[in-house]
Order: sequence, then C-alpha cells, then structure tokens
Amino acid sequence: MADVSPEAWTKEVEEARDALRRRFPDLRCLRCGTDNFLFRLWPDASLVPGLASETDNRVVEIICENCGFQEKHVVKLLAASDSN
Repeated sequence: MADVSPEAWTKEVEEARDALRRRFPDLRCLRCGTDNFLFRLWPDASLVPGLASETDNRVVEIICENCGFQEKHVVKLLAASDSN
C-alpha cells in the first residue's frame, strides 16, 4: 500500500464514517441490537476487483463492542448510494 500522510488518512477515515452514517443513520448490530461499534478502515482489492487504486478499495469494518459481530462495507459503494 502506498504511504498515506496522517492528515490524508484522517480525512479518509472521517469520510468513510460520514458515508456509513448517512447510509445507515440508525445502525445497530445485526446479532444483538446494540449501537456501539469499533471502526476500522482498510484496503481490500479482493472485495471490489478491477478498481483502479487502493483507495478505491477501502473497506469499513465495524465490530460490535457487545458481541463481536463484524460487518464490512465498501466505502466507494456507500458513498455512491449518497448520489442515488
């Protein structure tokens, strides 16, 4: 993965969180119903094959702090839903 400055990474994280919040404003765990999550942003070329760059492949992973259930969302697709 190419080096990303701390400022650029912080901006990507905030944009990903904003996209997730817009798409799912009342997000709750699919298993236990809680609304407390850990958040992780990372690249994964395998989830969206053929995209041009690693930043296009960013994935938001949310982990329920209560039961540990994990969800993954492709940031580019979350953001695209904003324009529909």
